[in-house]
Amino acid sequence: MSRTPTRAFHGERSNALISWLAVAAVLVVGARALLEGRVHEVLFAATVATVALLPAIALETGRAALPWEVTVVAIAPLLAAVLAPDLWNRQLVVYAGAATIALALTLEAHALTEIRLERWLAVIFVTMLSAAIAATWASLTWTVDLVAGTDLLASNTEAMWLLIVATVAGLLAGVCFDRYYRRFPGEELVSAPVDGIEETVFASEADIDGHPSLEERLPIAASTQRWLVRALRLGMVAIVGYGLLTLDPGVITNAAAMLAITFLPAILRRRYGIPFDTGLVLWLTTVVFMHAIGSFYIYDRSFWWHNVTHPLSATLVGAVGYVAIRTLDEHRDEIHVPPSLIPGAVVVFVLAFGVFWEIGEFTLDAVAARTGLQMPLSQHGLDDTMSDIVFNTLGAIALAVWGLPYLTDVTDAVTDRLEGWWLLGR
Repeated sequence: MSRTPTRAFHGERSNALISWLAVAAVLVVGARALLEGRVHEVLFAATVATVALLPAIALETGRAALPWEVTVVAIAPLLAAVLAPDLWNRQLVVYAGAATIALALTLEAHALTEIRLERWLAVIFVTMLSAAIAATWASLTWTVDLVAGTDLLASNTEAMWLLIVATVAGLLAGVCFDRYYRRFPGEELVSAPVDGIEETVFASEADIDGHPSLEERLPIAASTQRWLVRALRLGMVAIVGYGLLTLDPGVITNAAAMLAITFLPAILRRRYGIPFDTGLVLWLTTVVFMHAIGSFYIYDRSFWWHNVTHPLSATLVGAVGYVAIRTLDEHRDEIHVPPSLIPGAVVVFVLAFGVFWEIGEFTLDAVAARTGLQMPLSQHGLDDTMSDIVFNTLGAIALAVWGLPYLTDVTDAVTDRLEGWWLLGR
């Protein structure tokens, strides 16, 4: 029988030996990089070592290891970076290597859990995971720069190109792996436990039925919540009015759009029966109100308001990602995300979305510089970009840890409503 990538997890001694030798080489290079203060290589080595150890930890045997081919491919960027002539080229090579780590993690998820991904979704997942890994590295490097006074990330342009390289490399890695896997017709990326390990190791359950709604959990009465929603809407109406008086189209457009969003839950509830409780409506209204008033006055005068609104916005993005994941899981037989992996998938979704957003702003800035046109979105330097990513991550983690049960009723109603939708057809 052909040796497929997942079969390497069955505990082949030769595979494990080669994989661990490769990991040992990474640790040697990483230790040298640590002594020389090369943060990017240290982060890469630590990430590879962690990913390589996951099978052995999960299955409690040293024979469980990544396929040696995958391990070698994963460490290749670090070894290549040693030969790079300068810091910038080393950084580019290392960040391109985020794609190989994302590929290894995706393979591990398939081999060690009950997850199932259709090929097109696996390619998207590898791309998003690569972007998320790169965003994490950039955030940690930026933090080191702030604490130690170094300039490992010299500019916003440099940071953005590192994120772009990682994202594009992730897409290419996903496509190449998909093409490679077509060599094994009839084989799927599914759970492949090590010989002698009980298959129940891979089972996961989640119990969120009966969880109270956000309306019930908030320490204020539902009637008070409704009044607060109305008050916040009136505040946005006032901002629109100010924009009309001052003939400021930016203020008018932004506040009007935020105001319209607050009525979306009511429209979905009345037309499609989606059960948005008052607490969820208040949460949504608060987030968009803070953005509206920030764009109107505070963003240009205070850095901290920006850092408050980003994690709140990240919870909304994460909520959309959660609904999308649950909907695909419900309606596509070929897709399954175990409940234990959903919080992590939501964090990856938010991190990747943040990277895509920053790349979009970076692109608009480049267009504006060439054409002289004023763009609706723009970046404001390295600290702005990195703090956006950091606070997006905090918001995503908060939602993944505490917020997902409050979205259960809405998600269940959406999945029921989309039953039979042609885009989700089996």
